[in-house]
Amino acid sequence: MKLRVGMTMFWEANSPERTPVYGPWRYTLNQCYLRLLDGMDAVPVGLLPGGDCTGGERLAGVHGLVMTGGGDPAPALYGRTDMGSTDPETHRPLWEMELYREARSAGIPVLAICLGMQLVAIAEGEALVQHIPASVEGALNHGTGIHGVTLSPGSGLRRLLGGEALVHSSHHQAIEGVPAGFRWTACSTDGVIEAIESTDGLVTAVQWHPERDSTGPALAGGFARVARERR
Repeated sequence: MKLRVGMTMFWEANSPERTPVYGPWRYTLNQCYLRLLDGMDAVPVGLLPGGDCTGGERLAGVHGLVMTGGGDPAPALYGRTDMGSTDPETHRPLWEMELYREARSAGIPVLAICLGMQLVAIAEGEALVQHIPASVEGALNHGTGIHGVTLSPGSGLRRLLGGEALVHSSHHQAIEGVPAGFRWTACSTDGVIEAIESTDGLVTAVQWHPERDSTGPALAGGFARVARERR
């Protein structure tokens, strides 16, 4: 039986002129995320808001949850004022954090990417660095391109990727600290936390985009193994 992997979508606001006919949101997903499923023997399942159902009902029959990238979460969601966020969003983060909590309650493995990692941290009680260039001394260019990360000894990510990896980065925010029940598993040379994993091994969250770089197959393989063990 193939794995069924739920994938969250990007929320794009419709223009005021289109909203009366089409509604306030469009839901899309870049095709590169599907590369993560190559070799998993998995069926992608797009997860959408709407409908009279709970997050648990939405996840019924799903063996794993992939939380994809997106825009900045509203700082009010983690108890801060705006100090450098870009077009902060509330609707998607609230919906996706509910979905994440339902997945955790059901013991469903989670792979969280970029915004996904930030929402995991917020849902677990942590705040964000709102603009890395203004807050991190000697910051790397996290906004675009490739940079290196160092993997923590003894971590699941180190077993998958080795001691160091080159990753595709596309963000200007990062998690401020490591939530309770998690450990840091990767950082960049400027000290930015690049990955965390839960101590129960069911959540892997990375700040980079494995669907765009060479870390994707290993991360996807590890995620699939955990999902099959839990199925």
